[in-house]
Amino acid sequence: MAQEIKIHADSRAAHGSSAARRIRRAGGIPAVLATLKGESELLSLNAHDFEREIARHANAQLVVTVAVADECRTAIIREIQRDGRTGRITHADFGEIDPKKKMHVHIPLLLLGDPVGVRTENGVLEQQIRSVEVVCLPADVIEDFTVDVSNLHVGDDIKVSSLGLDPEKYTVVTHADLVVANVASSETEVASADAAPAADAAAPAAAPAAAPAKKKK
Repeated sequence: MAQEIKIHADSRAAHGSSAARRIRRAGGIPAVLATLKGESELLSLNAHDFEREIARHANAQLVVTVAVADECRTAIIREIQRDGRTGRITHADFGEIDPKKKMHVHIPLLLLGDPVGVRTENGVLEQQIRSVEVVCLPADVIEDFTVDVSNLHVGDDIKVSSLGLDPEKYTVVTHADLVVANVASSETEVASADAAPAADAAAPAAAPAAAPAKKKK
């Protein structure tokens, strides 16, 4: 069960850039909730509380409970906009979801452990994909899936099919044969890096364009 994240919000009537600026000056963040009825509900969040809550989570795609007055609704954070200079959140978009219906989400993969191949075999740990797409109920959306890589030797890998996700909770959409992480030989890495410029130098120069044929008079 995912940890409940509760976001407190206030309804607002004013919209537009001027209204948004007033909310930010007052220490708030303008937000929009797209409801299951297809409507857009305008909200205002407490900037300090929302920033602090978001900072606690590595995954921005969070399922949250949006509390407006006495009503609580399950929603997913669709987008968070930030100021390019300060990094502060300037706007948030939520989408209401049905807690009883399964949904498609991308959940990050967190590698745990120090591989044997890195510790004792001079290998290099490589992470090939950063998340997997799954279908699950909103209550089962979690921060990340942890992947134990401590037993990997040089030449070993872990594929999506080996993640061991609970099939009763998660239907994995990402291709089962994709490699999540592997341990490569450090010598192979160096050889690959050296081969790239050599290959470029060996490439034949492009032939000069042929001069256009002269027309017969």
